[in-house]
Amino acid sequence: MKDRFLLIFILLLLTQPVCSAEQKIAVLLSDSEAVYQQPLGEFKAKVKQPIEVFNLQGDIQQAPQVLGQVMSSNPSLIVAFGAKAAYFAKAATQNSQQVPVIFAMVLNWERYRLLEGQENLAGINAEVSPGTQLLSMNLLFPDINRLGVIYSKSHSATSVREAKGAAELVGIEISARPIERAKELKQAYRRLAGEVDAIWLPTDPVLYTLENIHWLKRQCVKDRLICIGQSDNVVKLGLLLAVNPDIPSIGGQAAALATQILSLGVKPTQIGVQDPLGTRLTLNAKTASKIGVKLAEDVLILADEVIE
Repeated sequence: MKDRFLLIFILLLLTQPVCSAEQKIAVLLSDSEAVYQQPLGEFKAKVKQPIEVFNLQGDIQQAPQVLGQVMSSNPSLIVAFGAKAAYFAKAATQNSQQVPVIFAMVLNWERYRLLEGQENLAGINAEVSPGTQLLSMNLLFPDINRLGVIYSKSHSATSVREAKGAAELVGIEISARPIERAKELKQAYRRLAGEVDAIWLPTDPVLYTLENIHWLKRQCVKDRLICIGQSDNVVKLGLLLAVNPDIPSIGGQAAALATQILSLGVKPTQIGVQDPLGTRLTLNAKTASKIGVKLAEDVLILADEVIE
């Protein structure tokens, strides 16, 4: 009888899922930019599986060699940081879709069609959802009733649609002006300035030139308008507010997705693309003073960084 129970016990052990110690994770970086090191460090701290890091060094000519090394490492999962890494990780697994891919730090990820044609990809959005941004703006500046939006249809049409839906929920009216080229931003702004309480710029490469940001900084001060951008850098350059992802926490979120896939058997298609869980509020107190906006103490407490 004891032998029979021993045999059953051994069979049960043999049928258990492969333990995490036998799984390996390949991390693919687009390049060596410091922006990828923070989430990478957080990811390494949160996962238990062995990790091997590969780097495209920003050179697509190296992609075949680097991807060959990635696939030769026989990974159980690939985590790709950056657009190039995500694009090539998808290509590398086209015929090996049993290898799941998690992508992160990819601006405008829809443009790369990362979820099309394959079922092994999931990701984390590189942008805070328009709804979360508008809710944050409404919390900080409840007197904003009319919001002007400048955007390009080629990059931000989806974000603007989402923003309009979210604006209705908080009682904000949106006036949107599309542009095709960076030099058209000034004209779009002038059409909006007399009609709105604030200007919101989505994550859009057509908008964000140094010339445009410096011009907006001066013009918003002159017109006493709140201007909301998408990164700490534009606030440091003079815009009033940015609501953007907390970059290190993206690594922790990617680690949680890796655990779901490797340990719990969750399929990438069940995950899709998640919004970043951590957000970061940056305020420019000097700009606030220039445009006549008083920053209450409870507003300052909510900010992660206040630029004096």
